[in-house]
Amino acid sequence: MQNKQPEQEDEVKLKSFIGIRPGVWLTFLYSIFLTGILFFLFVFPGLKNPGSVLIVKTEPKGAAIRINDTYMGVSGNVIFVPRGIHTVEAVLPGFNAESAVFDIRGRVFASLFFPRREKIEFTLEANNPDTAFAQATLDYASWSFGGEPTVSWQIPLSLSEAAYRIGPVKTPETDEILTAASRFTVTRAALRDIVRAKILLDNSGISPSPVGLLGSVSDIIVFLSENSGSSGWLTGLLPPESSSLVRASAWNNTFQLAVYSAPAAAVNRFQMRNCTFLQLDGFWISENPVSRSVFEIFLEENPEWKEGFTDYFKDKISFYSPEFSSGDIISGITWYTAEAFCQWLTKSLPASMAAMEVRLPSEAEWEYAAKSGINSMENAVWEWCADPFAPLQFIKVSPLAAKAAGSPERLLRGKPSPSAEQIRASLPPDLSSPFVTFRPIIAQRAGNE
Repeated sequence: MQNKQPEQEDEVKLKSFIGIRPGVWLTFLYSIFLTGILFFLFVFPGLKNPGSVLIVKTEPKGAAIRINDTYMGVSGNVIFVPRGIHTVEAVLPGFNAESAVFDIRGRVFASLFFPRREKIEFTLEANNPDTAFAQATLDYASWSFGGEPTVSWQIPLSLSEAAYRIGPVKTPETDEILTAASRFTVTRAALRDIVRAKILLDNSGISPSPVGLLGSVSDIIVFLSENSGSSGWLTGLLPPESSSLVRASAWNNTFQLAVYSAPAAAVNRFQMRNCTFLQLDGFWISENPVSRSVFEIFLEENPEWKEGFTDYFKDKISFYSPEFSSGDIISGITWYTAEAFCQWLTKSLPASMAAMEVRLPSEAEWEYAAKSGINSMENAVWEWCADPFAPLQFIKVSPLAAKAAGSPERLLRGKPSPSAEQIRASLPPDLSSPFVTFRPIIAQRAGNE
């Protein structure tokens, strides 16, 4: 057998470049390449986009941060600001805005990994704590219509966050607005939020002391005892174990609607714009819901409200049949449209009624009229009332606090019934349905009573 000679490997030899040995010019080439990488990582970002990272802190927290009048986030966020002169402003509803001008500098080296940081702090003073808390209450009320939160869907702690913010400067009116907010406590999450808000308000926005916590608990007990129906409300919110304890207690009671004494049937009538009003104790009320023919006159004289109604009349004509309404009444009307109609009708009042106005009835006025024997109030449609809607109407609250707290929906009343669930409903004021109509009243203007 012949011995096989090992194959020789080919060798590659680099040539010199302009007289420079390969080992030298390769090292130089690698150095340039590495320098380029380091330049683009550590120097170029700082040259291309110089600036600093701002961390703006505010007391209280949660203020909106504006840079040169442009919203950039909320306090606590990390905000990059280019180098130069900038105006930084902190804005929080109910508090005086604070701003300052800063000369923002930049860092050239390693700004991509270690940006220059600047901390700015603002202390905001409340200009109107009641307004700030009322805005939070409206947000709290809006979330109450969304049902109980789930693992994948949560709601903000609107009330307790607002209580923390205004805690040191709360006023007696704030407590009344909190009471008004309690009428929207229909989920366990809302219950936790409002209890936390109460404790924070009682302790100036900070964690309570044992004495402060005891005072808050005492106020809550007094509140529950003063509002008939509280036990039934809590049994529907608390966990089953706690709910059974409340249900078995002697404190348990069931809320019932107030029983009004039936007024005498209206006799005096007043005719205006083809609308007939009946005189009751303290106000006049339309004998029937507004007719379609009268409403069309309103639309002709107020064309800004006419858009959309013409097609509605054509497509929904069946909704004006006796099956859904009493006679030729208008339906499918939003609360805002009903309000506009009342303002239009006010202009037709005679001089003898100069101190009066046409408006939607309050719930109490609607209830009083329903007890007077007006036959048309037995119809099968819902009617708009002036009141903001609150699910827990048994909670006592002042009219001013209820107005300040507001509501995302307006009240609808229907055919009188012993059951509250059958006579009260609600809709957002910009929505309606074919089953919703309205009837105006004539009453004294506010301030002329």
